[in-house]
Amino acid sequence: MSAHQPFPSFSDAEWYSDPSDHRCPHDAWLESFEIYEPAEGERSEKRTTAIVVRLLGAYHDGHITFRYSDVTSYEIRTAKSERGIGDWIDDQFTLHSDGSIKHKINWCMGSNTRSTWLIEAASITYEWKTKKA
Repeated sequence: MSAHQPFPSFSDAEWYSDPSDHRCPHDAWLESFEIYEPAEGERSEKRTTAIVVRLLGAYHDGHITFRYSDVTSYEIRTAKSERGIGDWIDDQFTLHSDGSIKHKINWCMGSNTRSTWLIEAASITYEWKTKKA
């Protein structure tokens, strides 16, 4: 992978950081978090790690899906989760020296419960789908 890989194109879009835009992940709720290992080879011995995060948009009128491929590391820190992890507060993308992208996500449930996720991957994609009425 090139050390000059750009950030995901969606991360610089105006709508991405505008909470009034329905596609913005701010205040979205987690619906699912999936870690899986796509495999190739005769014995499925060539493995990578992939992650899919699906959110209910803040306005509850659509879903956001983040897909992370060729994941090199992840860390999920959640102090409490008996009522869920709360709202997606903010996130940040940083480029690693090896060309991978680190995505830091901060969540909040109430005023005192915080969660932080760090996912590092070769590729991160974003998808918005409007809920069908």
